[in-house]
Amino acid sequence: MSNSQTPMDLLRQFAPEFAQNQMDEKALLFDHPSYQAVPGKYKLLMGVAVAAALGSEMCTQMWVRQAKEKGVTNAEITEAIMVARFMKQATVNDTAARMFAGLSNAAPSVQG
Repeated sequence: MSNSQTPMDLLRQFAPEFAQNQMDEKALLFDHPSYQAVPGKYKLLMGVAVAAALGSEMCTQMWVRQAKEKGVTNAEITEAIMVARFMKQATVNDTAARMFAGLSNAAPSVQG
């Protein structure tokens, strides 16, 4: 992928209607009066955190840029990343819980 083309650029090239739908959904969530229970600043911080947790460097940078443009502070962005890291860590614990339960029920290993 060329550095000059973002994933959205490529999506617009190959599926313009789908790309437009995605932008319409963003406008609905961020601009429509019926969807303002969560302030825009928090939505941007959610975008930062989710993109980071899902491992998308480009999306994380995009959400950080948009957040900075709306006055979100470095401290707020950093805290959002810390929350994302904590939550991702918690999902690893949850994923491993059944395995740990199985280990606790297993016969003790013989120490040599």
